[in-house]
Amino acid sequence: MEETDSLISRMLEKSQEAFLLAIEIYNKPTIKYRLEGFSFFICNAWELLLKSYMIKTIDVSAIYYKDKPDRTIALSDCIRKIFSNEKDPVRKNLEIIIGLRNTSTHFIIREMEKIYLPFLQANTLNYSQKLYDFFNIDITKNIDTSFLSLVTNNADLNDTEILGTYGNEIFNMYSKLRNETTNLLENENNNKLAINVNLNLKVVKNEKDAQVKFSIAQNAEEAIYIVDKIKDINITYPYSQANAREIIMKNLKRKNIELNLHQTNFNLICAKYGLKNNQDYFYYHELSKRYTCSQKLIDFTTKLLIDNPNLIEEIKAENKKMS
Repeated sequence: MEETDSLISRMLEKSQEAFLLAIEIYNKPTIKYRLEGFSFFICNAWELLLKSYMIKTIDVSAIYYKDKPDRTIALSDCIRKIFSNEKDPVRKNLEIIIGLRNTSTHFIIREMEKIYLPFLQANTLNYSQKLYDFFNIDITKNIDTSFLSLVTNNADLNDTEILGTYGNEIFNMYSKLRNETTNLLENENNNKLAINVNLNLKVVKNEKDAQVKFSIAQNAEEAIYIVDKIKDINITYPYSQANAREIIMKNLKRKNIELNLHQTNFNLICAKYGLKNNQDYFYYHELSKRYTCSQKLIDFTTKLLIDNPNLIEEIKAENKKMS
């Protein structure tokens, strides 16, 4: 038993190190090999995590092929055994990442980063949660949760440029992959499968509402001057309020704080600190009349409630006294 516990401990240590390497590689924009590097290390992290869980719940023999007792099973086998439901969004997400890893040796172009980013982002959060669910290990204990956010390179080529740069074969494969993932994102709205990332731009009259500023010149050759960096709204604010509340509650549970952060309680905190008027935390979509949230909002609210688990009750008491 002691030997098994030691083995699991070593495997989990390596799993977390592989996970952190995946994050570190992807968030360094100067590394051209970052998508491939992320896929290799994140798959390694998951394989070690899932095999550790199989050893814990079954025994060591569970991670070896029955007809080849000297060879451990593949990550895909681990996934099928642990996530037996084929429709499980965590399983489907992992299968997409495995597909990326398997093709990365011969078919990866920089423009694929934006195709895969929603799945990569969901995968990092899934890993963090499963590590806690399976082994009660909080990987964010000593690291701010914002490190789980991935960044992408916005300097992409358009379709014509991709075709001219890479040729017909790669362009056709790229287009097929983009269409498949777009359909998947449209048909399955689940943040465990993917955290959708889109770039939406519109012209607004009020400068306070603008995240891209420009001026119009009389000379057509210089019709627009970009004077500020584009901010991708859905990368900066990727979470719905429901998603944000769910993540906050999971963060609190890791600290042994059980709290029902339903929308009414969430609104109390937002009103108390003016969060919905702060662009660091919320973005209001005029067309859909809804708010989306940033990782900063999740971090800020999590810290508030860890520091003071009775905060909501105190706000209710203050409001009652004022009324």
